[in-house]
Amino acid sequence: MPELEYRAGTVILRFRAAARLDGAALLAALDYVGPKPVVLTGEGGRFAPASATARFSEATAAVRRHPAPVVAAINGDATGAGYALAEAADLRIMAAGVLRPPGGPAHDAETAVAAGLVDFRCPPARLLGLALRLAGAARPANAA
Repeated sequence: MPELEYRAGTVILRFRAAARLDGAALLAALDYVGPKPVVLTGEGGRFAPASATARFSEATAAVRRHPAPVVAAINGDATGAGYALAEAADLRIMAAGVLRPPGGPAHDAETAVAAGLVDFRCPPARLLGLALRLAGAARPANAA
């Protein structure tokens, strides 16, 4: 299950080192946080695991239809399931690692922005703060 942290009305879902991204746990986490803005991020040079368990496609669909903004704060490699999760977010900010679409080349932050795969790039030290500001700025008034 991703680790949940609350900051200023926004929920950070942090993916800890794991062999596979647990689709059922992501679904449960999104259900638990309700209609609050969400920032997805990882740790240790990886945004999210590259492979996933059952129900992952259901979980990415839930990210897409989440009622509040979902921002992917890409702090490390996003390949396979990690790429799909980042792609499902409303907004993508990249600070480090590589982003690799299925069957495509790997992109660093600069080339990912140029290719239209991420919306912004920033230094790693500013990533989480920027993601929280952007998620919170777009928060609906009824998502307190």
